[in-house]
Amino acid sequence: MNKRLLWSRILCIVELAMIPIEVALVNVTARVSGWFATALSLALSFLPGLGSGLVALGAFLGNSRYRRFMYGASVLTLCGIIALFLVAGNVEAPAVASWGFAAYAYPIGAIMSLVGAGLVLVESFHRPPVPKDNVERA
Repeated sequence: MNKRLLWSRILCIVELAMIPIEVALVNVTARVSGWFATALSLALSFLPGLGSGLVALGAFLGNSRYRRFMYGASVLTLCGIIALFLVAGNVEAPAVASWGFAAYAYPIGAIMSLVGAGLVLVESFHRPPVPKDNVERA
């Protein structure tokens, strides 16, 4: 097996394994208060962005046909995270409503990354183990 394809599979599996970790952290954050809850909330906002980037890297390494889809999902997730922090920082600004609308890119990009991770992973298992360039034609 090609090392790039192996790393592509590993990165997609890591993204899919991050989902239960995020759910567990949400449950812990709901039960605690103070600086620990703030730190967990901050970590929770960056985990989908990190996972989205990992899947985009996995799609790039595996030379997947879903590369552009994953790049778009990463850009949407990161733009949504930035908009979320801008909304949180400027609570009384009059333009908060428009930035709040931009924050919808965050969950849309995260869901696209989750779906894309599955697509890239399934595609990596359907590929032939031998590259087409090395196959002799009769």
